[in-house]
Amino acid sequence: MSQNKSQHEALMSILDNDLYKFTMQQAVFKHYKNDIPVVYQFTNREKDLRLNPQSVEWLKQQIKDMQSLKLTETEREYLSTLSSLDKDYIDYLSTFKFKPDEQVKTSYNPETQDFELEVVGSWLETILYEVPLLALISEAYFRFTDRDWNYEDQVERACEKTRQLVEHGCMFAEFGTRRRRDFKTHDLVMGAIHKTSEAYYEECKKAGKEPQGRCTGTSNVYLAMKYNLPPIGTVAHEFFMAVSALEGIKHANRNTLKIWYDVYQGNLGIALTDTFTTSVFLKDFDADLANKYAGVRQDSGDAGEFINTMVSHYKSLGIDPSKKVIVFSDALNVERALNLQEKASKAGIKASFGIGTSFTNDFYKASDKEVKSKALNIVIKLKQCNGKRVIKLSDDALKHSADQATVTAFERELGIIQ
Repeated sequence: MSQNKSQHEALMSILDNDLYKFTMQQAVFKHYKNDIPVVYQFTNREKDLRLNPQSVEWLKQQIKDMQSLKLTETEREYLSTLSSLDKDYIDYLSTFKFKPDEQVKTSYNPETQDFELEVVGSWLETILYEVPLLALISEAYFRFTDRDWNYEDQVERACEKTRQLVEHGCMFAEFGTRRRRDFKTHDLVMGAIHKTSEAYYEECKKAGKEPQGRCTGTSNVYLAMKYNLPPIGTVAHEFFMAVSALEGIKHANRNTLKIWYDVYQGNLGIALTDTFTTSVFLKDFDADLANKYAGVRQDSGDAGEFINTMVSHYKSLGIDPSKKVIVFSDALNVERALNLQEKASKAGIKASFGIGTSFTNDFYKASDKEVKSKALNIVIKLKQCNGKRVIKLSDDALKHSADQATVTAFERELGIIQ
């Protein structure tokens, strides 16, 4: 085993999860009943990277052990300091327990190494599974299948990336929980990001200069608590997908944004655009909603084109684009972020960045430092809600969450095709 890794917990806490899972769970808790049945489905987009039998055996035990995760009193006190979460929801979360034996279904063929996973149960109870399950699947692969790597240079690499980002004026958050190599990597990287960002900030203050960029926080609530950083996150595609089943797909974007605003009253005001393609989203994103929301998130498609589209849309509604922000979160690295920062600035709109896998799963092979140890490209998406099929129609066809026949049927219903 080349990496000489110490033994450590795979999931550190019930808060070792992304903030938007908790904010969405709270929205379900406050707006919907606890009896909406859902099904989530795992997809491995990298068909040549598969779990071996050892990976699956370890993974199944880790999933079973999720039943022991429970909010501690210290964690409860921490959550009570977050303005986005209220007491009634935190009281509910204090009683919450995962039920993996009932709710997580897996199958594995050792001959083909095909691994399948579904999460089944009520939406309120199953909404927290996605991110920790993905993190566990990734760790299982890199513990037992691809073992040709080590932790060497992880801190230095994260420091260098952070330095480049902040010196070029990028405001960015760390978004790497779901596809991290393991928790140890995540912790090392987050510590390096925080230290480097704060050092730059202090340097600027001492020199009497205005800091250009900064790490604004992390999506991971546990690490936000550990490093005294803001937890960052709003809403994911699944909320729009579920609302499309519960309220109708025709204006699912509008209905979702109205529900979200009713729950958060303008807090967490970044609108996700590409659940059913951005062109469909913009038909519902009228002046009322565009004024209520601080900005939008770009998660697929051509990011440069998206900048121009959003600037034009805001202008068409009589809204000054310079008062709005685009949060970019699609497969970002330093180079892409710097490029988009420049394009957004020239177009007259603010930019922020959520950078994930490039921070928490950026490795080279231990046996050959010139060859990348490829990260998994894995997702868990909502498949059914309240007995209805739901899908994501991304701005990138490769990210559609269904077969072509299902995609075509939804495109017809949305008026994308005749």
